[in-house]
Amino acid sequence: MALGVGRKELVMVGVLLAGTLLAVLNLTMLSPALPAIMADLGVDATTAQWLTSVYALVEAVVIPLSAYLVGRFTTRQLFVTSLSVFTVGSLFAAIAPSFWVLLLGRIMQAACTGAVMPMVFTVILLVFPREKRGTAMGVIGLIIGFAPAVGPSLSGLLVDSVGWRALFAIVTTLGVVVVVLASFLLRNYGNFARTSFDKLSVVLSTVGLVCLLYGLSTFASTTNMPLTLGLIAVGIVLVALYVRRQLKLPEPMLNVRILKTCPYATAACVVVIVQAALLGTEVITPLYIQGTLGFTATMSGLAMLPGAVIGAFTGLVSGRLFDRFGVRKVAVPGILVAVLGASGLARLGIDASFITVVLTYTTLVIGLQFTMTPLNTWGVNSLDNRVIQHAQGLSNTMNQVAGSFGTAVLVSVSALAPLVAPDAPAAEQAYL
Repeated sequence: MALGVGRKELVMVGVLLAGTLLAVLNLTMLSPALPAIMADLGVDATTAQWLTSVYALVEAVVIPLSAYLVGRFTTRQLFVTSLSVFTVGSLFAAIAPSFWVLLLGRIMQAACTGAVMPMVFTVILLVFPREKRGTAMGVIGLIIGFAPAVGPSLSGLLVDSVGWRALFAIVTTLGVVVVVLASFLLRNYGNFARTSFDKLSVVLSTVGLVCLLYGLSTFASTTNMPLTLGLIAVGIVLVALYVRRQLKLPEPMLNVRILKTCPYATAACVVVIVQAALLGTEVITPLYIQGTLGFTATMSGLAMLPGAVIGAFTGLVSGRLFDRFGVRKVAVPGILVAVLGASGLARLGIDASFITVVLTYTTLVIGLQFTMTPLNTWGVNSLDNRVIQHAQGLSNTMNQVAGSFGTAVLVSVSALAPLVAPDAPAAEQAYL
């Protein structure tokens, strides 16, 4: 076949991608529903935001365990069990009589997403031959990019017409469908090395990542900066101790030694920077559109929609081009386009037109997406197949931290604008 894989493998990939789409769609559908959840369950915004914050924290904590889980359980066991628990968590959220039951459902969803997503990436990469992995990564990028494009709009429609519980009811139903399909169509794939369970490693990574990510996520809004900085410092120290322990263990839970492979390390570092820029921009752009330009939340969503849709397809195209031309001829133009878009966003002022914002933001996203897929594929291709599961766990963990860091930096920089330009109008100071 053109993709170098058989029909059974393509069916298996389809099932895995269905689970991926469900997980990402579930993540992106919540934000428009938060006001309705607050009103229905009687909680304030500070409490409600834990539905998103806890999800990110739990997912980040579980991801470093993914290499151990892949070696401990078969593909079918891990996928079917994780999606089953995910579906039960979705049901809890749909029928939740109180906020805390809803939060429990979200925690169950997040834990399963963190466990299964790196495995999905690993299996799909191993199914495809090296010369077709760019296309495979592009397809994954298309799925992951497509969900944020349609999730918020679909969520808003459902919340307004049926209610917020419909979101989780639909996810529950789709979860049952995916579990049934996986039970019949998914087969075990790969012979992954089994690693030992090291309790100290789990404690170091869990506490370290929680402290680090919580500190970064609250950095721009904290009222107790010494505590926030202390959490970040403790997180950095504990994560460093975790890395040190992995280097000493004969069978590390997460093989960080793969960073000694120069192409993978280079790709991982660049993708971390790109991820920080992308997620940070996704947070700061709606604030600028609404706070400075005075547009509505709906308009800010529409402004970012072309970037999400075109960016998703851009990842697919760049993956195919990587398979044909290699990393340099694809990633370098992508970086140049991203720089062009970033410079355009930096020059936007208080009188920028809506169309200008849409064009510059879309340009930035296209450039970043055009860069990530070939770099990710090039880095993974430089590794032995026996350690790809570790590469996915490590890369996903680094990207989680990068996203929180990028958001904290951009929001904090915007908050410093009154000190940098005290004579500028207040509206323009907000998002210089």
